[in-house]
Amino acid sequence: MEFLSESNAIRKLYLPIQWLILPMFYLHVHEVIFRKHISFPTSLYLFTPVAFVFVLHLVHFFFNYGIMPIAEMPDYYAPGLLLYINGISFLFNAIVGYHIYKMLKTNAPATKTGKKKNPEQEWYMSFLALVAGIGIIGVSITISLIQFDIDHTWLIYTLFLMVSTAGYYMGYVGVYRSTLWGEPKNSFSTVSKNGANTYRKIHSYIIEEQRYLDMDLNQSEIAEKFNISPGYLSQLINTNSDQNFNDYINTLRIEASKEMLVAEQFKNYTIESIGLECGFKSKSNFYAAFKKFTGQTPSSYIKVQKMSPVS
Repeated sequence: MEFLSESNAIRKLYLPIQWLILPMFYLHVHEVIFRKHISFPTSLYLFTPVAFVFVLHLVHFFFNYGIMPIAEMPDYYAPGLLLYINGISFLFNAIVGYHIYKMLKTNAPATKTGKKKNPEQEWYMSFLALVAGIGIIGVSITISLIQFDIDHTWLIYTLFLMVSTAGYYMGYVGVYRSTLWGEPKNSFSTVSKNGANTYRKIHSYIIEEQRYLDMDLNQSEIAEKFNISPGYLSQLINTNSDQNFNDYINTLRIEASKEMLVAEQFKNYTIESIGLECGFKSKSNFYAAFKKFTGQTPSSYIKVQKMSPVS
């Protein structure tokens, strides 16, 4: 068949998919834990290098195919720019992998002493370990190709096989562990029907203990209190309050600050002091949150309240 012939152009086209594996995995983990899209700066950080390398490889392909004889695979990986770029891909993936690891550890499900790790977290960590192993082998192969005059075709195809294995593993396990197949207890999964009860307990605890006034409060702390994962906590709050965790807590802080701003016992407090008392770490954070949730500044709010008739 013409498609299978050695001279077929498609067989000479190489797309560096190893640059995409961990950025896509980052998207998956972030979505599962936080249930929201990544920020635009993070998207640039993840995919600008990928786009640049893909364009570079396409330029290389069309240049060789349209102007010069098609480069054979061994020549393609001979010491030179493209080989070095493939080597850099392992460094890039190591950096992305570190951020994924940090995200998983920071948002690790809270477990009681003696219990096993959350199964979702375990397979994520296993996949990172697999990719790290492939990365070490890939760096070794790249160094060998640069330093030694050896037949590198079989090395390249071995690396291709490992990269493909990592991609298939991520896809297979990701689908296998999908919430379509059930909801493991305390996992990074869709909020269950019973989640409303858990949310009410969490909400009552935060209100009654005034936890929202703690400027160092974070998801992990609350999640550990109720023996759930930070990701699951985020889902509970998002589903039941239509807010993310930070907005949920800041809403409670703003309500408290509104009372303090017009209360007689706090008339000697500065606006900044009231913001700090309500859990905000700085005046700018307080002003930004107040404006976001009330549509006005604290100063404007005080003026409006003073002009309003006392009921």
